[in-house]
Amino acid sequence: MKLRAVPRLAAVFAISAATMLSGCSAGSGKGSASNGTTWKVGVMPCTSDCGFLRMAQAKGFYKEQGVNVEFVELKSAEQVYPALASGEVDAIEQSPGGLYIAAQQGGLNAKVIGSSMEGNPFAIFANKKYDSISDLKGKSVGISSPTGLPALVAKLMLKDAGVDWTSVQKVNAGGNPDRYRAVVAGTVDATADATDYVPRAEKDGVNVLGLSADIIPDYPRYMIIAREDSLKKKDDLATGYLAGLIEGLRYAYDHPDEARKISAEALKVSPDDPMVTFTHDVIVEKKLVDPDAGIDMKKLEYLEKVLQESGDLKKSIDVKSLVDDSYQQAALKRLED
Repeated sequence: MKLRAVPRLAAVFAISAATMLSGCSAGSGKGSASNGTTWKVGVMPCTSDCGFLRMAQAKGFYKEQGVNVEFVELKSAEQVYPALASGEVDAIEQSPGGLYIAAQQGGLNAKVIGSSMEGNPFAIFANKKYDSISDLKGKSVGISSPTGLPALVAKLMLKDAGVDWTSVQKVNAGGNPDRYRAVVAGTVDATADATDYVPRAEKDGVNVLGLSADIIPDYPRYMIIAREDSLKKKDDLATGYLAGLIEGLRYAYDHPDEARKISAEALKVSPDDPMVTFTHDVIVEKKLVDPDAGIDMKKLEYLEKVLQESGDLKKSIDVKSLVDDSYQQAALKRLED
């Protein structure tokens, strides 16, 4: 099993629908990402959630299922869907919004086949002079890109509090550490960021105004989205990959000390560091991970509604047609046998 990085792919999530279609429509493009023994998965870097997301890799569960899984680490969310469309990877671990947008323009020839972390361990962090999300009207909000997860989460959480997204100033403040540091420094008034920073917020003079798991519980984070040609050519590998993933998710729930250790290694802190323990507890208590790697249709339908309201989807799509749970069901059966 390998973990490698790829160069930046020049495409933006919302704008890349045409790129995705030209790279993958009607089975065109490079086709299946790898040979008949390897299953490549495009992933984002993990931190305090690594204990769940990378447990299967750490314990060798994929190998036990007879699958050589290669994780292709993508440095930006803007790279994820282009990597899938071009055939760089067989599957991605990502929110399905890009799949929906491509569907309204002809399709990406990909399916949602499972999940690794359905829920979002995010929070709204703000300057200490703001006590509620509603106070952020007209203020500056740090984002990574207009269509990245931090912006989408912030937009939805502010909307829930009655704050129109057009009323705030959007400031490109970089990745997770940089956005939080921008709030601490006073460069921006607020941001949506990982719950990693909740334990240190008070000390840093930052207020935590709400958790995404409480305010927008149905917003899907990481679904497993696979190319249809890869599923057809390597169906057994897809099933084995999901079986190994399920074993890892279940093991992480049952062995929290080991899960926290993996997360701590990613963050380069001790396993008892609050950055690790807080997010781990949020994941467990809020049930952000389905130990069976299942597909929550309620979350997928919620995302369709969100994208329609934002104007990214011009009309309804057949969400069910973008889902194939047969591989996840086969993985569960394999683990029962």
